[in-house]
Amino acid sequence: MSNVPDDWGCYYTSCGLCGNRYHMSEGGCSCTEDLECQCGSGCWEGNSADSLTCSDCGTGPHEDLSTKRTVHVARKDHADGKVLKGQKYMKFMNIGFYPNGRMTRSFTKKLLEA
Repeated sequence: MSNVPDDWGCYYTSCGLCGNRYHMSEGGCSCTEDLECQCGSGCWEGNSADSLTCSDCGTGPHEDLSTKRTVHVARKDHADGKVLKGQKYMKFMNIGFYPNGRMTRSFTKKLLEA
């Protein structure tokens, strides 16, 4: 490997959030890629998971609080066309929040019988 500088090994560092080791040429650790802030920009600042905040909106990463599942039989065709009248499906209600931000609630559904 003649194109690698002699001091290549000096540019390894450990992530302050997750502890993974990475090379500076990689642009940083990827541990925050899947984290979501309230504004969606994900410009994270902080040196530990507890102090991580978005520099644009000031919120922390989204935290899930609970998921409630219920089973239903459709009384009519659903507007999205994924569940038809008489089909059995499971409805999920997810509740969470952004630290220093708003609460969230989302609904998803999964067909149980084809």
